[in-house]
Amino acid sequence: MEMQFELFGGASAVAEAKALEHRYYFTLLPPPALAQEIERGAERLGRRFGVRNVVRAERQHVSLHMVQRGREIAGDLLHEALEVGEAVRRPGFDIVFDTVQTFAGKRPKTGGRAQYPTVLSCSNGARDLLGLYGDIGREMQRRGLRAGRPSIAPHLTIWYGPERVPERQLRRPYRWAVRSFWLVHTVPGIRRPDYLAEWPLGRMGGGQHPPDLAGIR
Repeated sequence: MEMQFELFGGASAVAEAKALEHRYYFTLLPPPALAQEIERGAERLGRRFGVRNVVRAERQHVSLHMVQRGREIAGDLLHEALEVGEAVRRPGFDIVFDTVQTFAGKRPKTGGRAQYPTVLSCSNGARDLLGLYGDIGREMQRRGLRAGRPSIAPHLTIWYGPERVPERQLRRPYRWAVRSFWLVHTVPGIRRPDYLAEWPLGRMGGGQHPPDLAGIR
């Protein structure tokens, strides 16, 4: 048994696995082609501010509610989260991200420098997005789950950097028709998220399978 344990990395591998920060959350995902377009646009803009690393297409998302952050999710909590998604009934909507800005909040210092989130924010579709956010929150509370704050500023993060970017309107906004929302599992440093469930908006029932993301790997 000791030999088998060492073959799989020994105590250090087990400790490393336990140290990973797992994140489970409800979210919106841009279509794959649009996600690639956003990544290219972020790279072009980022070069003006010395930003080398932008959020890659497969990691882009519009956060809704966090279900759990830290350890891996327990089966009963995952089941309740899936029930939340199944209970939400809302029509689809269009959303337009037309502004770039840097939020005041910052990540812990990396190499002695704070990391500020630069994001895309929206002027069109925010009301519908907030309606979806509210419905998910109410369903979470109904099941005894901790929901997020009462309201949010809808956004899609494009990079974290040491400098703040002056707010600017985009000449070519990014827009898409939101027709579903997701429950996603991510681990920092692991590139591809785990798509746990999708629920269509304007539906009569049934969750869906994860999308074909082959085009943005």
